[in-house]
Amino acid sequence: MLRNISILAFVLSSASAFAQFRTITVQNSNSNPVPTNIQNTPSVNIANTPSVSATITGTPDVNVANVPAVTISGIPSVSITGTPTVSVMNLPTGTAGPANTTGILVKSLDNPALQPFQKLLECIMSFPGPSCTATYTVPAGKILTIEYIQTNFQESGIPNLTPSYRLDTTVAGNGVSYIYLAPPAPNEHLVRIYADPGTSVTFTGNGSAGTSTPGSIDFTVILSGYLVNVP
Repeated sequence: MLRNISILAFVLSSASAFAQFRTITVQNSNSNPVPTNIQNTPSVNIANTPSVSATITGTPDVNVANVPAVTISGIPSVSITGTPTVSVMNLPTGTAGPANTTGILVKSLDNPALQPFQKLLECIMSFPGPSCTATYTVPAGKILTIEYIQTNFQESGIPNLTPSYRLDTTVAGNGVSYIYLAPPAPNEHLVRIYADPGTSVTFTGNGSAGTSTPGSIDFTVILSGYLVNVP
């Protein structure tokens, strides 16, 4: 195996120094191998290491020349693993009337504050007496809303009877009478009548006839609606 080894020879003279490069071919032998290791590796020392400042004093501007367009070919599906918490920090302000007010439209599908209510009232008028009454007192701390009225009457021994009835309630100190003529019973009405806490709901039955023959009229009324606790 032949290897080429470059040997640098320096020839010095008093006048100048000349350097010559020569190529020597050395034949390698198993009994006398040519060493290929450099015994003495020169060390290089850098006395002063230059420092590079990498501090960015300002905010660099990054310009995107072309904004990539993203196309969604289908409708992506979003899965919510838990129930997210939604907080409303500020309610929207709208105009309702002469001043700005804040309001939210809501619909009560199943309000537990609404307490179902129904009541049967009955009174018997002895004819030719003027009337008969039956009373229900609204519980303290609750407001009554009547949504449905059904009335019935049964006369005994009174020909040509013309019955009527009325319902009296009080709201904010104002008493009001709702008067109804009774057609052939039963008689039904969808209403919206209110009554304040602790006030009386009074049902009054009246009847007139073309005779003064003694008899009686049995009036009944069913009230249906709900109670709400006073805030």
